[in-house]
Amino acid sequence: MANNDSFSMSIKQENTTVPPPAPPRETPTGTPPPREANLADDKNQSLLNLLRSTSLTPQETETCLGSLANVMTSSEDSGDALFQEVISKLSGIELQRMAALLTSKADDRYFLEMARNKNGSIRLQTLLGKSDDAGTFFVAAILRNFFHVMTDQHASHVATQGMRVFGIKKKFAMRDQIISHAALLACDQYGSIALNAIIRDVAFLYCSTGLFDAVASNALLLSNDAYGNIVVQQVLKHCSLHSTYNIGVSLRGHYVELSFTEGGRYIVEKILGRDETGVLVMTELLECGSDELVRLATSEYGHFVVETALKVTRGFLFRGLVNKLKPFLPLLCTSPQSTTIAQILESFVTN
Repeated sequence: MANNDSFSMSIKQENTTVPPPAPPRETPTGTPPPREANLADDKNQSLLNLLRSTSLTPQETETCLGSLANVMTSSEDSGDALFQEVISKLSGIELQRMAALLTSKADDRYFLEMARNKNGSIRLQTLLGKSDDAGTFFVAAILRNFFHVMTDQHASHVATQGMRVFGIKKKFAMRDQIISHAALLACDQYGSIALNAIIRDVAFLYCSTGLFDAVASNALLLSNDAYGNIVVQQVLKHCSLHSTYNIGVSLRGHYVELSFTEGGRYIVEKILGRDETGVLVMTELLECGSDELVRLATSEYGHFVVETALKVTRGFLFRGLVNKLKPFLPLLCTSPQSTTIAQILESFVTN
């Protein structure tokens, strides 16, 4: 019995040390990672479903247009990624339905809102070449708002891109509007930029003849306009002799007054640079009064025209201009603007 007590005592002594309890499991306090990818997928699928639907209620239509507007004009990378993914999954008929939806309102407000936005303009340009059937809706919207589109900083790029990628009938419809609105567009800041791009780009050769003729017939008006002047210069730089001559004839009787202006003198010098049209300018220089010719030769901008006339003209027209200026050589030598003119005259007298 004593042995049993002794054994029990030893068990109790061994069990006096109780192992420490396990540390409590930590409860996470942070928020779970954002479900950006899932949310993007949700938005993507929701928009795709709406675009693929063949019968939207008015409320669904507004929801779809609002979502499209947000995606098309978003400045965030996620917006561009969503746009690229959506259009990559749309069939040709679905792209056509999307174009019809974007241009469905009577005032084209959603289309114009996107076209006038920097990001919206870029994404619309991407859509233009995707489907010719979709292009039918886009070109109709552009033509309905042609002047307002062409005179907007960002929307004008949508129109010019359309003129590159549309089918031939659509291109010609837009060409006709370009020619019809040429003078008004040329006198507008962004309209003139769009016209200059069309004049320079060989992709728009189908516009050239009609556009150059329209500029030529309005050459005087445009030459006296800050923006239109640049358009006339661009045409003279890129056009044929036929168009240069037409512009030259339109400006006949105004070369001297144009030569006194900064932009006008560039136009006059370009016309002087061709033998076939230079005679038009030289005739006016020789016919104007001596006092006016000297005033032109000593003026801030006019002296460039007189210098160019002396440098590029030969024969009796050159001799006539030299003889008309020679009596005023002492005065021309004292004017800082006419130093080069005086040197040319002195060289001719010496020889």
